[in-house]
Amino acid sequence: MKEPEDLKLPGLIALVGAAVAAGAAYIISGTYSEMFSELAGGMGPIIGVISAISAFFVFIIIWWIIFAAIFYGLSLAFGGKGTFKRTLEFSGIGLIPIILGTIISLLISLYYVPLIEVPVISGITDPAVIQEAMSQMMEDPAFREFTQVSSLISVIFLVWSANLWIFALKHARNLTMKQAALTVLIPVVICILVILVPAFTGISLPGGI
Repeated sequence: MKEPEDLKLPGLIALVGAAVAAGAAYIISGTYSEMFSELAGGMGPIIGVISAISAFFVFIIIWWIIFAAIFYGLSLAFGGKGTFKRTLEFSGIGLIPIILGTIISLLISLYYVPLIEVPVISGITDPAVIQEAMSQMMEDPAFREFTQVSSLISVIFLVWSANLWIFALKHARNLTMKQAALTVLIPVVICILVILVPAFTGISLPGGI
């Protein structure tokens, strides 16, 4: 807190996390690439690149910027004092556990992805056919197990990050420990539900994957 606000380190951390997320998305997209492998021109490489680019920016925008903005906004209810830049700085440093969890999920995907039996679609003119193929893949035992394992890993490391964020918000926004905990845990608990409920029940929540 005695040092000038500086986004270089948290920005670097966010970029590393984005790169790891992009790599994981590219590997996992191989299942979808295989699904559309018989289409003319081949959509595999395109799906992989789009997935990687999307994951890269989603990590930076959602996990860093939007989460910091939510923390900043919620802390206003407790009379939080401090700049958004300081909140962004401390929130970025708290991403380190999430990055570690993403790396572990990436390594686990190297084992599970080859085990997934992917139905192949020969055409995309019938949405019902695509929906059926997607349902078949999601019901594949290896796919479901990977989804559940990676979801649990994500939650464990998200809780670790939440612990760091609580202390970060306490100082960045001049809050009590209880106020900082409420500020952080409200969005984190919602995020945990969005991750776990679809993975273990198959029920999609609003905003869920």
